[in-house]
Amino acid sequence: MVIAPANRETETVPTVAPLPLATAPPAASSPDDLTHPVVLDVRDLRTYFFTYDGVVRALDGVTFRIRRGETTGLVGETGCGKSVTAFSITRLIADPPGRVMGGQVIFQGADLLWGLDREAKYKAIKNTGRVKVSRSFRRIKAAGERMSAIRGRSISTIFQEPTQAMNPVFSISDQLGEVLLLHRGTRVIDEMLHANPDAPGVQPAFDELLADAVDGNRERIVSAAARVGDAVGVGSIATQAFYIARGAAARPDEANREMRRAIRRVRLSWVQKHYLRHRRRLLVIQEQLNQLYLEQMKGGSKVAGDPGAAAQEGARRSGLRRARGKLLRQRLRERYLHFYYGLWGVRSRIQRPLKQDIFWRTVKLLEGVYIANPVQVARGYPHELSGGMLQRVMIAMALSSEPEILIADEPTTALDVTIQAQILELMRDLKNRVGTSILLITHDLAVIAEVADRVCVMYAGVIVEQGPVREVFRRPLHPYAQGLLASIPRLDQPDKQLSSIPGSVPDLIHPPTGCRFHPRCPYAMPVCKERRPPVTVEGPEHTVACYLYRGPVAAT
Repeated sequence: MVIAPANRETETVPTVAPLPLATAPPAASSPDDLTHPVVLDVRDLRTYFFTYDGVVRALDGVTFRIRRGETTGLVGETGCGKSVTAFSITRLIADPPGRVMGGQVIFQGADLLWGLDREAKYKAIKNTGRVKVSRSFRRIKAAGERMSAIRGRSISTIFQEPTQAMNPVFSISDQLGEVLLLHRGTRVIDEMLHANPDAPGVQPAFDELLADAVDGNRERIVSAAARVGDAVGVGSIATQAFYIARGAAARPDEANREMRRAIRRVRLSWVQKHYLRHRRRLLVIQEQLNQLYLEQMKGGSKVAGDPGAAAQEGARRSGLRRARGKLLRQRLRERYLHFYYGLWGVRSRIQRPLKQDIFWRTVKLLEGVYIANPVQVARGYPHELSGGMLQRVMIAMALSSEPEILIADEPTTALDVTIQAQILELMRDLKNRVGTSILLITHDLAVIAEVADRVCVMYAGVIVEQGPVREVFRRPLHPYAQGLLASIPRLDQPDKQLSSIPGSVPDLIHPPTGCRFHPRCPYAMPVCKERRPPVTVEGPEHTVACYLYRGPVAAT
């Protein structure tokens, strides 16, 4: 169900015959679609950019929902606000000049825009059309700390421009490894602390791997390397053993020495174990802080006029502040007591086992996105890779934490067709295996038809139609959605003449009054120029914002 913004007019208008393409009855939605819980609920999201020419209303009342294990497609022309929607959800809008002005983004019961109204004040500048923004940088910094509990771990993003999202100074393995340590660091450190390189099964598995390496059978080498990793108890050993064994047939003695050196790297000294426990304690403190930030963003119910509820909410907030202060003091004390781990000369020696382990884990991640020669790529830097290779590194980084929601902003634009299919299959596997929900932003309607469960059609900062992908493709209602589908070829209609939508996306500093699509719409009526159309329900979870339809207005 779509929630209609409160500022929309809902007066009745004369009945108008439906468009020619909208004559088929609505298809029944799958029962399972309505039983999955909602994991992300975006309500009346508004994002503006304050420029010298005026205020750009990039998003003006965007509302949609994403259910668990569901892929939602977001389509529209360039400049419609698709990427701004993704950045607004994770609060990555560059400020200045942009600001998320209002709305709600509900995730796990927490409003990710909590405290937004106290972060800035606005004052209109007379006779200029501009607005002066006074920002509270202390509150903005606190909001960034709260969002660190969400970004990467629970909501991960594949950015459209990988060259701008990666640091050219650090290697690929360093940047992937940072994500692993932040979001899966406790699991990695626990494996290293409980590794047993002297276990009875290590030597037989090691001998079997060398024997299979001489035969050169890839599948047998992979299986034997996995058994070596299981015997040692560290997953990265299996990846390293595989790459050592690949060249064992040409240099068996050297491969034997490298294999023993690889197993020996998890034989930690007491100083290295002490350092790993120190890093683990810091990670656990950060995880507890993240939970407190989530509780804080859940806010409280409205307590005006209820002294008892107000006192209870005040006590809850005071308890959260005390717990946060205690954790921050624990983190400061932990770093102060072990400051010597940051000294030059000491740091490189004690961190070497952890860095080696993280390196081979990043190699495994790069294998998952079908990068050739992942060892060399992991050691390289972003400027050494092509755009498509960088895009795959970004995809590996986003998938590494197995997030609950994956926002994919044009994830396959820079990839060739065969790699596109593999990446889409990888995302589908993550959805089926972990239950990850996906917000897929793309221009390619064929990709939406292939992988999406629901589709939202966006135009000029508003969503004009949304519903199940089969229903929208079979029976598009809004003239803009019909124009998009009419502009692509169809295999069942080889003689079909393709059409285009005249005009372009309007200037959002001075958007058209009423329906924003009416200057380009062939069915525009006088009422379309006067009032913004309400969102009406035209089928099971199929809604449209157009005066050509007279279904029930979506519930608020």
